[in-house]
Amino acid sequence: MTNIYPAPWKLRGNGYIFAFKFPKSLQGSRFFSSPFLGDSFSGFGAMMLVDYLESTAGPYRELLFVPGRFPFGDKKYYSITKIFVSTMESVENGRRNWGIPKELADFSITSEGPRRERIAVAVEGVTVIDITMKQGVVPVPVTSSLLPVTLAQKEEETIYFTQFKGKGTVRPAQILSLTVNHEMFPAVDQFRPFMSLYTRDFGLEFPVAQTMSEEDM
Repeated sequence: MTNIYPAPWKLRGNGYIFAFKFPKSLQGSRFFSSPFLGDSFSGFGAMMLVDYLESTAGPYRELLFVPGRFPFGDKKYYSITKIFVSTMESVENGRRNWGIPKELADFSITSEGPRRERIAVAVEGVTVIDITMKQGVVPVPVTSSLLPVTLAQKEEETIYFTQFKGKGTVRPAQILSLTVNHEMFPAVDQFRPFMSLYTRDFGLEFPVAQTMSEEDM
């Protein structure tokens, strides 16, 4: 049995952010969206790979995917449709606190040379994603206040709304190689990101989520 770590959480770590603009004609099933979310989405999507060196629930690693914004009632919110993390504490508390559909996986991070890094994610020995990236040199400070994002997630009969806060520095990044298991993760290898960033020693805060029942939507 894992420990309970209620929100809010404070986290610190390093990570990569890849931003996409996916065609609206694509079916949500390709992005592992649930029947509740459906196929209709808009806005920008993203894949993130994060190494949380510190968190309220201890260190862990994370791979997540957001296709874009989905309708929730008369508004639209970003929603995570696929996410893997490296500890059960993160899996169970992420679902409990924010309705995030986390799954457990093994992560491997290795240096491939100066500013080059390879990250492999696998479930019971089966590769989910294997990616090698190169980091840029010049950092630029950023904060989430420049682009506020609210996540909306559904877990069982409850909808969770979470507006997280963050700050740190970013620098350009480049994908050198990428292999994706399309049965386990969206086919991001078939699209070119319009922005690729690496962030080092950033801080995040995930507050207590606002909740409502599905019946009230």
